[in-house]
Amino acid sequence: MRRPRALPPELFRTHFTRERGRAHGVGDARMRRSDLGSPFRGIRSPISSPALLSLSDAEAADDYWGELREIALARAEAFRLIMSDRAALSHGTAARWHGMPLPARLEKDLRVHISTSTRQARPRRAGVVAHFAPRDLVTAVERDGLRVTSPVQTWCALASVLTVDELVALGDHLVRRRSPDATLEQLRTAVRRSAGRHGSPRLREAVELIRPRTDSVRESSVRLALVAAGLPEPEVNAPLHDRYGMFIRHGDLAYPRYRVLVEYDGEQHRLDDLQYLRDKEQLERLEAAGWRVIHVLRHHADDLHEAVARVRQALMDAGWHP
Repeated sequence: MRRPRALPPELFRTHFTRERGRAHGVGDARMRRSDLGSPFRGIRSPISSPALLSLSDAEAADDYWGELREIALARAEAFRLIMSDRAALSHGTAARWHGMPLPARLEKDLRVHISTSTRQARPRRAGVVAHFAPRDLVTAVERDGLRVTSPVQTWCALASVLTVDELVALGDHLVRRRSPDATLEQLRTAVRRSAGRHGSPRLREAVELIRPRTDSVRESSVRLALVAAGLPEPEVNAPLHDRYGMFIRHGDLAYPRYRVLVEYDGEQHRLDDLQYLRDKEQLERLEAAGWRVIHVLRHHADDLHEAVARVRQALMDAGWHP
């Protein structure tokens, strides 16, 4: 069989609609050749595009979660070519586009989620979930050429599928210490405006537990586990000093009154030798200043009971009583 004729430069290695293909002189027979696939009806994509991969393909990949996110983003990129002007990418799809962390079960959802301003604008296509949510489009933004619901509104929309703890972790991410997407007051305002929507009671509960200045979702999970176990709530990224008042570092989760520090050792500590040595030196200075440091490692993240018990004992040794 002869190799397919080369596509025009304008269509090379990109998604395009059948109409655009025809406009560039590409016939229907050429668009059915084996080097092109169709992630959605009416869209053609290079066969190498992640948009054409299935969940089973991703599960076989070495970098499983990275592959899932790449596939989902590629599918969103392809779908935008046929998305209505009265719609925007939303829910888990918008969260990925904003770089928001999602729980594993939502990372596995490769469908494209959109919100529409009218019921008539909801498309009926395989692999697309359309939500009738006109107020979500009021704050829609352009991001890398795609129309998506804002980070805050995306957080509100996900209340229909997230638990309270997951909403807190995601809200912490939005008001994080470095380059935050929102303020706590913006989240509170959005929660008030979301009264009556599916998941609004969870939003109201979650917003009271969100804390600014966090650095990671795992830190949020540790903090919530400590509070749920009846321990005092730690300060998030509190500035820590030595005995002479000299600043040492910001502590992940600190109990200044009891001089107990809880540090989550994430991926950067394993991959960045310089960061590891810097942290080690700083923590040694804290211990010399009378702080007790409790390390929570990545492999503890799915079962925090042992870490909580160690923090409880450290607080009791320092004079705390339940």
